[in-house]
Amino acid sequence: MDKTRILIVEDDPIIAADLEDRLLEIGYSVIGPYDQGEEAFEVIKKEVPDLVIMDVQLAGKWDGIETVRQIDKVVQLPIIFLTDNTDESTFIRAKSRYPAAFLSKPFRGRDLKHAIELAISQSSQENKKLTTAPENENTFILHDRVFVKTKDRMERLFYQDILWIEADDYYCKVCTKNREIQILQTLGKFNETLKNLPEFLRVHRSFIVNLKHVEQIGDLYLHIAKKQIPVSKSIREEIMGRIKKIS
Repeated sequence: MDKTRILIVEDDPIIAADLEDRLLEIGYSVIGPYDQGEEAFEVIKKEVPDLVIMDVQLAGKWDGIETVRQIDKVVQLPIIFLTDNTDESTFIRAKSRYPAAFLSKPFRGRDLKHAIELAISQSSQENKKLTTAPENENTFILHDRVFVKTKDRMERLFYQDILWIEADDYYCKVCTKNREIQILQTLGKFNETLKNLPEFLRVHRSFIVNLKHVEQIGDLYLHIAKKQIPVSKSIREEIMGRIKKIS
């Protein structure tokens, strides 16, 4: 059986070497280590690992959190963050990338081993849910996220990150704060996927919005992140009622 491939991104050469030795001793395959996020990002585009161990503080232009944000645009991978900075703001930024684990330096070998095993197990369970679903399905729904079919992969979307969904000919486009994703189904079909989530409402024939992100509501439009979205007159009252329920 192929060994699990783990990419190390760590700018302290002593810690990086120690990590590599520990992982090889356990029986994993190691990619790297690399000390800059930009370099690791280019490697991932050519050779996708099974897991990434990412230092939050890196030497290059991107720190570890920004590197993961860039990686997420290309492929969804389980991430373990390493840091010697445990302040609240750093933790909140790291948490926003949904890592599998967050380890403070210095860490114990046992904690690292358990974090890796949990991350791999969690990733395996998510993949199992995907592969056991009917082959003709374009979405796979979990309690806090949905996997949607794009051109060449299944893409993970957390509900809280979705700002709005817009009709795009025979497909639709999902917009988050950081990216836009075209998915292979109509707006009406995707609306069926979200119908049991009270924060999502189809406000126009071409738009579904996440009401938690609405900033302004007018007679004919609402605004989310500087986007002006048309609103059907008949739906305005329901918008106000839903917002009251989810707030």
